Amino acid sequence: MRKTTISLILLSIILMVSCNGKHDARISTALSLADSDMADSALNILNKIDRDELPNSDDAMYCLVYTMAQDKSGLDVDNDSLIREAYDWYGKKPIDTLYAKCMYYMGKYYALNDSSEKALTCFQRATQTAKAQNDYDTQCLALLQQSVILRNYDVDKAIADAKAAVNIYNVKGAKLSNKVYYLLNLAECMSYGGRNPNTCIYLAHEAVKYALQSKDSTIISNSYQDLSVFYGIEGDTELALEAAKKSYVYNAGDNFSKGYSLSQFYVMADSIDLAKKAIAETTPLSINDSILLYSLKRTIAIKEHNWVGAEKFADSTDFYLDKRNSENLEARNKYYSLMLQKEIARTKLSSESQWKSNMILLIVVTSFIIILLLSLVFIQKKKILRERMEDEKKIHQMELNHKERQLATMRNFLLSRINIVNSIKKIKPSDFSKLKLTDNDWEEIEVTLNSTDDEFVIRLKNEFKDLTQKDLRFLMLVRLKIPYEGIASIYNIKEESVKQRLFLFKKKLGLEKSKVSTREFIEEY
Repeated sequence: MRKTTISLILLSIILMVSCNGKHDARISTALSLADSDMADSALNILNKIDRDELPNSDDAMYCLVYTMAQDKSGLDVDNDSLIREAYDWYGKKPIDTLYAKCMYYMGKYYALNDSSEKALTCFQRATQTAKAQNDYDTQCLALLQQSVILRNYDVDKAIADAKAAVNIYNVKGAKLSNKVYYLLNLAECMSYGGRNPNTCIYLAHEAVKYALQSKDSTIISNSYQDLSVFYGIEGDTELALEAAKKSYVYNAGDNFSKGYSLSQFYVMADSIDLAKKAIAETTPLSINDSILLYSLKRTIAIKEHNWVGAEKFADSTDFYLDKRNSENLEARNKYYSLMLQKEIARTKLSSESQWKSNMILLIVVTSFIIILLLSLVFIQKKKILRERMEDEKKIHQMELNHKERQLATMRNFLLSRINIVNSIKKIKPSDFSKLKLTDNDWEEIEVTLNSTDDEFVIRLKNEFKDLTQKDLRFLMLVRLKIPYEGIASIYNIKEESVKQRLFLFKKKLGLEKSKVSTREFIEEY
């Protein structure tokens, strides 16, 4: 409270004397406030300044500080109307104290508009100049942004930049929130490079430690969310779920990613009901969120064998994918149209012949870009559809393999439990020695089949009322794929009698007119 009061008094004094000098001191005040994470206060001051009365140097500074304040308020710098003017001024003054900051924010603009090469150039200039001027905050921010871009191109360089940001910031001391995000960025870069997941987990734990010290619920929530991702990569679903729960609890606002992440890990842990509950409390805030939401709902529906629901959610996913592609294309067209308009305005200042040449070039380039974008959208959609079909095949195969493993495990367990395996091997077809199974054994077989094979016995009882308890026991052995010889030994009958019994079952199972055998029907039921 005392610090805030002193800041307000100083601010009032600066504002009162701001008109006495040639330089508008209010802009410098706004710069100090923006640097101190008081972006809203900085914007309030800047909004009271008439730019038309500012000299070029002050106007360039105004544009840069306004961009900084917007960025620190959480707004993306995706419009270059201000930062471009600052860049045109400071770009020719590399020794100016604001040069590094200007390069950094120009780089952020390029990064947001998919101009990676231009963005990297700006961030590299910002890094070099900030280092020479001992501006460690800007240097670390630029290094972080470089590492984010380089993850997909040069992972080793990305990791080196991320490490440099962490080391510089730790040496010079800084805000806990920035320490947290630099550590998480380093961990993420290492995960892109396929480094040891334990290293990523360690870095994420360090980030969580600093986040807890900051007592900022949003930072804590973000740290636990990244930690859950790294545990997921490691394959530790239990710890991943635990971290996702903490991230969800600390989440201060309506953050879709936290609820979605928690639901994902519940699905991985086969806690379908909890996953459905978590996802029901999650609201998508964008088209990308809707795509992720319906894709996860589709996965849950598949796990529940709800094929109708899965198809419905797949259609919803496709709808939002198409919508996103359309909006991306529209945004691109608007962006390039805006760029075209700016170029037209600039070329009007040159000669008529140069204007015509530039116009023709711009029209050709814009047309090429639009055609390229349309092609990319079409290719991307085909790729998504192909991947979706491949995923469905993989999921179906995984389900078949999982079910087969369940049956095999149950069969081995049963045979081991009642000592059938060794007994069957010792029995000769002519002996017909009876293997005795107690009521407890039969009960355990029934419970096991119901719990691991989709309530097999319960479904049989409900659908085929004529089946007796003895019938059900006989069919339980068929379901377990016990060979004819084994079943014959258990009932002390011949193998032919086993086959005859199976044939007689066709009537009770409604298979008299079917070419499907009783054994085939029961094994596939």
